[in-house]
Amino acid sequence: MASRDLVIRWAPIPETPQEAFFDDDTPDANLLFRGGWGSGKTMTVTAKALKLSAINAPLPGIWTVPDYAHIRDTILPMLEEPDSDTVDPTTGGGEPWFLRPGDFHYHQTDHVLRWAGGGPIHFVSGENPESIAGPNMAFAVVDEPGAIPYQAWRNTVARVRHVAAKLRQKVAAGTNEDLGWLAEMFGPDRAEHCHVYQMSTRQNSELLRRNPAYLREVLANATDNEIAAYIEGGVANLTGALAYPTFDADLHWTSDVRPVEPNDPLRLAFDFNVDPMVVVIGQHRTGPHGIEPHILDGVTIYGSTVDQATAAVIEKYPTWKAGFIVYGDSSGKDRHVKSLRSNYDMIRDVLQTAGPVTLKVPTSNPPVQRRINSVNRLFKNALGQTRCWIRKTPPAKSCATRPLVLSLQRTQKKSGTDELLKKSGETVTHWSDALGYWLDYEWPAQRPVALVQMIMPRASQTEGSRTVQAWREAKRKAREAEINGAH
Repeated sequence: MASRDLVIRWAPIPETPQEAFFDDDTPDANLLFRGGWGSGKTMTVTAKALKLSAINAPLPGIWTVPDYAHIRDTILPMLEEPDSDTVDPTTGGGEPWFLRPGDFHYHQTDHVLRWAGGGPIHFVSGENPESIAGPNMAFAVVDEPGAIPYQAWRNTVARVRHVAAKLRQKVAAGTNEDLGWLAEMFGPDRAEHCHVYQMSTRQNSELLRRNPAYLREVLANATDNEIAAYIEGGVANLTGALAYPTFDADLHWTSDVRPVEPNDPLRLAFDFNVDPMVVVIGQHRTGPHGIEPHILDGVTIYGSTVDQATAAVIEKYPTWKAGFIVYGDSSGKDRHVKSLRSNYDMIRDVLQTAGPVTLKVPTSNPPVQRRINSVNRLFKNALGQTRCWIRKTPPAKSCATRPLVLSLQRTQKKSGTDELLKKSGETVTHWSDALGYWLDYEWPAQRPVALVQMIMPRASQTEGSRTVQAWREAKRKAREAEINGAH
């Protein structure tokens, strides 16, 4: 590379989140620049990457992208993109925002960028999180973090541990089009070292000066959710229909819910997943519209077993004379080949050391759509009534019921179906699944049975008797359904 003074023309727009993000030099911080289309995300994160590389030179940094094509299609062109104010209309050439071709070299096989102003930058793909490993790094950059799995982020930032680094930071930039790990890590309850800078497209005065019609064209073809994400740079669900739209965390997750009552049975709803094992804990109480489920506590253990999760319940409630009532997946009754014991055998063996155990597990699982409806109508029915509440305890970020709240907020349906969307490696559905087993068993969502009184033609006594018996049987079932609906 040529030996000369290196001049970078780009600078953040003054008094905007671009400037705040670029200037934030907090050691060991996680920074997120979240912006709408045209807010300058790629430019800003590129500048931040070069800054961190220059400060930490000659130490290496790591840059994670959704896939390697992103380097060729987005990052390398950005490094050489000309400042439009310097473009020659005849040749199309101009002064680059960042680097000239002689200022850097990208090795396409090793995926390493070397440039004149700092240390090497190693690119990795978020498509294969397990491959993100290697030597210590001074800093990390993640492009479009909402498009990569959490494991890719985790493995990337875990490498930022070089003891000689002058400014260790993990920075990211993108549009948050999902309600997944990114919204949680950088949400309202984020840790102190996680900083968020959100920029609206409206704040990019340079873009609107050069293309004044851009904003109007986007707004004319966008929904409210798309505007929230693609213009304002906020968090919005754009990937599918929510499974539990009646749930409102501001209403249903509240500190007004009383803690456990020692004289009432504990209701335990299990979801059998090794990673994580989930138990939703609550009780039944009388409310203004009948008996209500109140979710009061929970157990979440990663890389666990049924025995360990149940033992965690006993650790919280070592003696419970009122007993335990257990709900869950009917497949948990299946006996394991090695032990010849079912999950529920194991649960009973552990729980009965603290109190009596009752199993309420169906012989077969209800349809998924019915289970979803059973949950939705208890949070809010057609009359606007709520019969399901979740206890909130401070601090909210470490509240035992918070994983259930996040599950209810983020679980989605497959596009065009009533089935749940369960992505590979995704764990968000487990808590709401567990709750659904409990609520569907006690308050199954069923269609109302309408009885029609018919004037029957004269018939033989035997035929008439059979018809009357059938009518009485239908009436009896309807009455049972009505009673069940009140519980």
